[in-house]
Amino acid sequence: MKKFRNNRKQVGTRLPVISLLVAFGFVVTLISCEQEDDTPPPSAYVAPEPQPEPEPGSDCTFSTMTPEIAEGIDFECGGPEVTFFGEKDGSFTLEYVENPDSSGINTSKKVVQYDQTDGVEPWAGFFFDLASKVDFSVNQTVNVKVYAPTADQIVLLKFEDSTDGSISKEVQTTTTVANEWEELSFVFSPSDSDKFDRLVLFFDFNGEKSAPSTHYFDDITMTEGGEVEEPEESSEPTTPAADPTVDPMEVISLFSDLYDDVMVDTWRTDWSDATLEELAINDNTVKKYSALSFVGIETVTNQIDATDMTHFHTDIWTGDATELRIKLVDFGTDGAFDGGDDTEHELIIENLTQKEWMSIDLPLSDFTGLTTKANISQLIYVGAPSKQNTVYIDNVYFYNEAGVSNQPIMGAPVPTSDESNVISIFSDTFTNVAGTDFNPPWGQSTVVSQVDVAGNNTLKYENLNYQGTQFESSIDVSAMTMLHIDYWTSDSSELNGYLISPGPAETPYSFDITNGEWVSVDIPLTVFSGVVDLSEVIQLKFDGNGTIFFDNIYFYNPPITEPTTAAVEPTLPNGDVISLFSGTYSNVPVDTWRTDWSVATLEDILVGGNDVKKYSGLDFVGIETVNNQIDASDMTHFHTDVWTADATEIRIKLVDFGANGAYDGAGDDVEHEITIANPEQNTWLSLDIPLSDFTGLTTKANIAQLIYVGRPAANSTIFIDNVYFHK
Repeated sequence: MKKFRNNRKQVGTRLPVISLLVAFGFVVTLISCEQEDDTPPPSAYVAPEPQPEPEPGSDCTFSTMTPEIAEGIDFECGGPEVTFFGEKDGSFTLEYVENPDSSGINTSKKVVQYDQTDGVEPWAGFFFDLASKVDFSVNQTVNVKVYAPTADQIVLLKFEDSTDGSISKEVQTTTTVANEWEELSFVFSPSDSDKFDRLVLFFDFNGEKSAPSTHYFDDITMTEGGEVEEPEESSEPTTPAADPTVDPMEVISLFSDLYDDVMVDTWRTDWSDATLEELAINDNTVKKYSALSFVGIETVTNQIDATDMTHFHTDIWTGDATELRIKLVDFGTDGAFDGGDDTEHELIIENLTQKEWMSIDLPLSDFTGLTTKANISQLIYVGAPSKQNTVYIDNVYFYNEAGVSNQPIMGAPVPTSDESNVISIFSDTFTNVAGTDFNPPWGQSTVVSQVDVAGNNTLKYENLNYQGTQFESSIDVSAMTMLHIDYWTSDSSELNGYLISPGPAETPYSFDITNGEWVSVDIPLTVFSGVVDLSEVIQLKFDGNGTIFFDNIYFYNPPITEPTTAAVEPTLPNGDVISLFSGTYSNVPVDTWRTDWSVATLEDILVGGNDVKKYSGLDFVGIETVNNQIDASDMTHFHTDVWTADATEIRIKLVDFGANGAYDGAGDDVEHEITIANPEQNTWLSLDIPLSDFTGLTTKANIAQLIYVGRPAANSTIFIDNVYFHK
């Protein structure tokens, strides 16, 4: 058969983490080799490279070209220059040849033949650049005709930005027939438009690669595929991971708020394929890896000697990852990844629990390829589905199991309640009721002691069967609404709590048990009403099993978070008002009370029988009257009633779209924002703002947007009512 070769000699690259990177389709690092300057001196003569003769029956001469994928690539008269990667101990060729089987769905003359020898990497493949960024706005499906030697092989198609390999997306599918043409489809999304100008192909992705193979492909086209829904952004953890319980003397910590961490060179190497953010959850620092294919973490400069350690620990949280791989790499005594005394191994955690913290403890002996542990220099996380998952990590450390403790190493959370609304039984934060006996002689077998946990005085009930707390005098808690208790246990399976008044009569409150972390419990006192006289509480009692630690036992009234009464009803005449939202007036049409570009949650609620808008998690919210723009030319004031328990600043913006009714920067668009600093909390604020104070709002005839902004951003809640313009 006639062949037109288009091969490009490659320089083999061996990076410290190549086997890992590439194990999940990471190409960029492997192909970032510098090009040699091969420009000849001015006097040198270079003979022209002979061009192949036109194929019989063809009216074109085959040439190298940079394809435009939207036009389709049929390889009949030209093909791109390709770059291979992952050669390791093997090699590649790519040739444009006569169709080996001109039948079925592919009767074209010319196809592409791709040969791999044995010894190439499982993730080996090639790429070529495109003439422009791919537009997926109309056609989202990329089709490739493939002729594979066997069925059930993975073919992976990846698009990248040629200047930034971290901007990428990959889709894989599987061959269904052997030695027969079939068309494979790879579906992308309109939102992928204008990002990628490089196409990467992997045949038999992650296969054995222990024998030579030949694949043919042809006719890369784009067709409609229906809009693909983008993966929903996973919800984020709202609570931190459980506190570690290992003695700090038996830990080598890379990342934890509870331990002193060793030096880490980077939490995202240049060859990683993931986005890294560092954020705080309840004041606990967490690493967030989104669009995760794989991420490398390095301690090359300060390699870790884990010889005396028995386990590797990490806490993870994900809302969408179905599999996580963890690899450890030891660089050996010379401190360089050079193939000599380097060792590595990867463990796979499948069927991940979704949307809750997982505490993962991996015996180092399970990392079977990791024959040495004295120079650990790389830790790698790999997520699946590749680049379609987000993983949060915390408490990353090595430890010796001899240091595992059965008691907390960190104190209970510090209470935040106002002491004026607290009656405290046991807490370092508040003044406690005097004369309390925490170990009255009731014949119990429980061993009671007070121990120090990270500087916090803590009650320890060991071998609990039942245990009382006796007050010197009865306590009147009838003005309180809640009982707060923090507890920690590593082995209990049952715990009940009781309030006791003279009588006595008892009603148990059953705790939901969570082991290995501090749990804060807030019990409504209504649980005990009707049985316990809250004006005369004389005892507390616990029963259950195991060993339990208690702290911060107190009665309290929680802070007010929502209004209990409606805003004052307006009294202005209806004819002097243009109302957007009020139960007093006739309201004009409003397109939306929460635009798509808002950052807030909207709820319509009743307060004192009055309709109210509640915006929580408020950064900003847009309210639009674009279709029915408001002419406030004759109005003098803007009015709104606002209630908040936590906002420290509220901003209000009005936007006028001008005579053409569109916000287009044409010159007649105007806007201005007013700031209410330190608004009074827990009361309705009746705001009457002169429109003249909106100094940038030079016109008022086409008001189309009203925007509320809350601070702290995304952590405030406001309630609004009676939104109107008036004279």
